[in-house]
Amino acid sequence: MAIGARIRQLRTARGYSLDELVERMEGVVSKQALSKYEHDKAMPRPTVLVALAKALDVKAARLIAEPRFGFEEVVYRELARLPKREQEALENRVKLELESRLQLMDRLGIEPRFPLTPTTSVKDASDAECVADELRARWSLGSGPIPSMVDALEGQGVHLIDVETDRKFDGLAVFATNELGERVACGAATRAQTSRARQRMSYAHEVGHLAVEVENPVDAEPAAARFAGAFLFPGSAVRAEFGSHRTRITTNELLIAKRRWGVSIQGVLRRLRDLEILDEAEYRWWCMRINQVGWRATEPGDEPAEVSTWKESFAHRAAAEGLIAQEALAEYVPKTGNRTVTDGIDRRALLKLPLEDRRSTLRAHAESVADEYNAALDTEWLDADLSDE
Repeated sequence: MAIGARIRQLRTARGYSLDELVERMEGVVSKQALSKYEHDKAMPRPTVLVALAKALDVKAARLIAEPRFGFEEVVYRELARLPKREQEALENRVKLELESRLQLMDRLGIEPRFPLTPTTSVKDASDAECVADELRARWSLGSGPIPSMVDALEGQGVHLIDVETDRKFDGLAVFATNELGERVACGAATRAQTSRARQRMSYAHEVGHLAVEVENPVDAEPAAARFAGAFLFPGSAVRAEFGSHRTRITTNELLIAKRRWGVSIQGVLRRLRDLEILDEAEYRWWCMRINQVGWRATEPGDEPAEVSTWKESFAHRAAAEGLIAQEALAEYVPKTGNRTVTDGIDRRALLKLPLEDRRSTLRAHAESVADEYNAALDTEWLDADLSDE
């Protein structure tokens, strides 16, 4: 990747326009100069490179180092209708996050692995059911509910990336490649602000895009959706709980299935329709009912989304083994790093006070944070090396 492409990738991932980046660089260069850098029509001087790195919140070496991994074209959910600028920003944020994880694995000496071996191309969306069943068997997930999609997928090497965005975004899938163009890792990104059931379905849907190969004229989107439903709630289990044909379904049945399988009410209903268990008239009635009671966005029985600790865990492991500096933890886990306490002191106002008043103010503040300080000491004691010298 040329330096220009790297600058643009980082800039768009941060959500900065060229004008905003110029402002963050405090006018070190012009907008026209930045544009030339991004199009590789000019090379930034060392001093400009340092200013760029600071403005983009990375080390200067990150701008000029040749990435070890490349990325295939991102696969978007059909519902992700975003302006081009925001779409590019999301894509680059996901690629940078996956790259960061692969770099962390590299530091730990862990080779990335691509968990999805090629399968026979599906000729119909319903064929995705078989792909889901085969993948469950290959990953030894059995035929029962998957307690944690985060554990199940990350345990197999699928990198799960939550995206913070207020815009309409359902998810995307991305492949990482080595210098030979071979797929070595994959990531599934979904919107962070969602319920557990919707999150699980989104993760499964993105895995569907990664695992299912379709033949023309099969649409990849319905195939991925069918895969997702079957992966979370296998057909054999649906039939065991609901029977082979139904003309009426109760709310309690749907809520029980949602709680047991971690699938939304709408997801359960789609499974019943896809498997031709539910009468078509009853399915249409439920669709109208869901709209009437406002369940399209928020359903009864919603639970908080699952949380991944993969990156945090591996970053702390790398720090403990001396493979990254303690200060570098913040690069991998933004909320981590050197302990910083917001003391709440207005230093400018403090300096204007007479000496005795300043001492009195600082003394009172010290007493107010004594408990926090002692708690910090307790934590340091727990982390201390107690081995004999």
